[in-house]
Amino acid sequence: MENLTKLQKVLIGGAIFLVLIVLLVVVGILPGLKDETLRNSRLTVWGFDDAKIFNAISQKFIEENSGASVTYRQKTLANFEEELLNAIARGESPDVFVLPSTYLKKHLDKLSSAPPLFVTEREILQQYADSAAQFLTTKKEVYGIPLYGDTLVLYWNKDLFTDKGIALPPKTWDEFLETSQLLTQKDSIGNILIAGSALGRAKNIKYAPEILTALFLQSGEKIIDSSGKLVLGDGIQSEGAFIRPAESALRFFSEFGNPQKASHSWNPAFPEAKEMFISGKLAMYIGKSSEIQELKEKNPHLNFDVAHLPSLDSKRTTYGNLFGGVVPKASRNYMPAWAFVRFWAQKNNSKLYSDLKNDASPRRDLFSSYQSDPKRAVFAESVLSLDFWVNPDPVKVNKIFSDLIEEVATGQTILRNAIAKARAKINEIK
Repeated sequence: MENLTKLQKVLIGGAIFLVLIVLLVVVGILPGLKDETLRNSRLTVWGFDDAKIFNAISQKFIEENSGASVTYRQKTLANFEEELLNAIARGESPDVFVLPSTYLKKHLDKLSSAPPLFVTEREILQQYADSAAQFLTTKKEVYGIPLYGDTLVLYWNKDLFTDKGIALPPKTWDEFLETSQLLTQKDSIGNILIAGSALGRAKNIKYAPEILTALFLQSGEKIIDSSGKLVLGDGIQSEGAFIRPAESALRFFSEFGNPQKASHSWNPAFPEAKEMFISGKLAMYIGKSSEIQELKEKNPHLNFDVAHLPSLDSKRTTYGNLFGGVVPKASRNYMPAWAFVRFWAQKNNSKLYSDLKNDASPRRDLFSSYQSDPKRAVFAESVLSLDFWVNPDPVKVNKIFSDLIEEVATGQTILRNAIAKARAKINEIK
């Protein structure tokens, strides 16, 4: 700065001042100018929820920012990536879209970081569940604000439990194994009539890759460590012993599909696990928290409840996604777009959105509000215990883990070799 002329210093200072003014205007610190700034903004938002749910937020935003408009387009996890890339290529990028946290690494280069006056690293770490750290980078930049979670939970058929005199769902995997054995009913030649649980295969268990991932993380298998190194299958020292957590987790998972094991509870010829649960022939179903309404609607007479995903010990850990509002670099409405994301994530709006979805907000200051509803309390606590790893490509990794499960289940290869093969495939996309 010493070598700058007085004029240059004035120009630089003026530019900084203008940037600050724009930020202050959009966040509403200068309220008299806020409406004028947003008056002509035309935002396009992509998300996964029904428009009726989203509109409750967009209407509030429009009411508070007269003249702004928000157009919503509902997408699915199966198609949003391709449609996003095509829209950006056409110059028709959305201004805001909802991004599952597991897709963050893959699409980070397409995203803009949030203006520090809108949200900071400290706010993310203090106001949201620990898993919100996924939306931060090593440079302490914020690339998304958490909106809601969708975690693995345990659904259990209360009637089947009652028939066997079992009062409560299992809390640990040891209890899960024991409960599954008690609930599995077979005929005289070994055919399964009632399945205690759905594990062991991937072809008819939609969330098999996620369940295996949860087992990996719970057992200490990091898959990719904090330095970015691929460590899947590496052994670790634990309490003076050398163990291979990936092998232990995969062995436990696989044996539920092995007819030669006492834990056998699942057959690859069965319908998909969720459909089996809905039909009343599956006692325990590990699914996503977002599925609860579908389960109720497809079988209103199904007497079920929801519990935490079992764990290896007293520490609860689950797996799933934290969905955040993000703003792509291709957006032509950078500041208004982030203003909308910030608005959506505010306490009152976050509570409204979670109430409409019948789930739980990832905001810490809202967790206590769910304790009077046992099911939503489980969802809230599951968001709190959501664990994660830096997934390079969720679709490809899910395929790799599905193949891993099936190769072991069908006896094509031994555990260690199957894991080594999966590791090599992940390394190709890492």
